[in-house]
Amino acid sequence: MNTPQTEDLSPIRLGVIGAGLVGAKHAAIAAGLPGCRLASISDPNPAVRDLAEKLTVAFYKDYQEMIATESLDGVIIATPTERHVSVGIDCAERGLHLLVEKPIASDLQAARDLIDCAKQQQVQLLVGHHRRFNPLVEASRNVVHSAKMGRLVAVSVLWTLLKPTDYFDVEWRRKPGGGPVLINMIHDVDNLRYICGEIQSVYAAVSSAERGFEVEDTACVTLRFNNGALGTVVTSDCVPSCWSYEATTGENPAYFHTHEDCYLFFGTEGTLAFPTMRRFHYASPSATGWEYPIKTEENSVQEQDPLVRQMEHFCAVIRGDEEPRTSGEDALRTLAVIRAVLNSGASGLPVELDLGHDLAGN
Repeated sequence: MNTPQTEDLSPIRLGVIGAGLVGAKHAAIAAGLPGCRLASISDPNPAVRDLAEKLTVAFYKDYQEMIATESLDGVIIATPTERHVSVGIDCAERGLHLLVEKPIASDLQAARDLIDCAKQQQVQLLVGHHRRFNPLVEASRNVVHSAKMGRLVAVSVLWTLLKPTDYFDVEWRRKPGGGPVLINMIHDVDNLRYICGEIQSVYAAVSSAERGFEVEDTACVTLRFNNGALGTVVTSDCVPSCWSYEATTGENPAYFHTHEDCYLFFGTEGTLAFPTMRRFHYASPSATGWEYPIKTEENSVQEQDPLVRQMEHFCAVIRGDEEPRTSGEDALRTLAVIRAVLNSGASGLPVELDLGHDLAGN
């Protein structure tokens, strides 16, 4: 990512709409980032005023008052998912560039509405699939597309852990749309699309047998990629386990760091384990097959905060120096895969993805 020197540029003025767990992180990053200035925070919860005072910025209970009053270049929208589109459209119509948290919307048509509005208003739309900015994900993408891996044959993904009991005290987390497929698996699906390529079809089985809620607690998905590779994703939030993106990468300090692997990429020339970045391959092309030893190659990747890098990128996008790494159309494709997973799980049938149809809605 080629970020220009920021000290000679006017700071990008940003507002945050929705200051829950993720929104508060965005606000703190924007407040301390060179070349960026956090101007204001909006949230209907009056307790968020304390965060605004701590960061010495203006506080608004009503985001519409904020965007009408403040002189902003862009906004970070971290509201509940069902409000992403309505809030995003209001902001786009005022000429504000948008960083919208994932998923872009609750359904495909709402996502299209936001994408169309951003285009009409000529504002940039970046969707917060922030893991694309993790150097480990970037490095994996480079390895998978390199001669070191050969042709990608298959990928295996585990996202398995135990959510605390009080997590479900919030009612919407027990309802359809509040489960690990839409909330958690969407991250893994976006990583797979970014690293491996587009997904052609999905076949899913889902279960809510453990907790008995309306929402699933476990899902197993088979994927077929456009390039011919196959994949599996096992997702469960009701099991003690060491294998999830958060636990294995250490990206989120709220999770116990297990130092295990949660993804395996299998190629004709080698296998890559993520996030340890170990590559397994034969030492000599003339000595391959199960009777020969496998060599392990260690690869180090410099740690960087993906949320900080995403914010730097958003500012560069607003300046016109970079194109959005995750555009609205790109995020819609990820959402289309997740909706296909849920539809397949409900019907028991495989679902083919038609990206042209999904984007156009016709």
